[in-house]
Amino acid sequence: MERPSIHCPECGAPATFRGAALTVVCEYCGATIVRTGADISLIGKVSAILDNGSPIVLGGRGKVDGLPFEIVGRLQLRHLRGTWNEWYLLFADQRDGWLADAQGSFYLVRRATAAAAKLPAFDALALGQRVTLGETTYAVTERRRATYQGAEGSLPFAATPGRAYASVDLLGEEGEFMTIDYGDGDGARAPEIFTGSAVELADLAIHPLRRFEGWEGPGNGGWEGPGGGG
Repeated sequence: MERPSIHCPECGAPATFRGAALTVVCEYCGATIVRTGADISLIGKVSAILDNGSPIVLGGRGKVDGLPFEIVGRLQLRHLRGTWNEWYLLFADQRDGWLADAQGSFYLVRRATAAAAKLPAFDALALGQRVTLGETTYAVTERRRATYQGAEGSLPFAATPGRAYASVDLLGEEGEFMTIDYGDGDGARAPEIFTGSAVELADLAIHPLRRFEGWEGPGNGGWEGPGGGG
């Protein structure tokens, strides 16, 4: 559900919290506005979003298994090999999810209900290591430390600029995908588990998609080639 607009404490421009979002980035001045109960506050301005070749845009819409969603926020993270995007999705049934977007690969995940208490610590995991959760055994395919580069739109947490982030990606024998979010990696909070799968943009039917030279589009869905409708 879309909440009433508030005014940015920094510049006075209107801003809207979407769904259960706790933060929203003012599209006019870049200030990050945090909602705490009935109060709002500022946590500073986000760094500029870098153009890392993503065709996805804030406000785009698509479908997963027939269920519509809207892209309401983006968190951009930086690690040693560059940047990637985590797009925050709000579904028509008011559940949320994330679309990870890194160098032409896309993964759609939602928060899992499985307990994370028995997961290894971030520093105890290595590439190729096997982790069993429930009845599924996964192999660690990615282990990274990163920082928050920038953000836009609405997010379900305070995206403090420069905040540290640690995560691990895992892949099951039948293609099951999992991300474990370790927060800043210091073990101060329990890790959070997100599960899903690799996806193709064409299967999500996202519309609109950004046009730029060197990208031919997903083949169908929301892509509009030269001369397409706008």
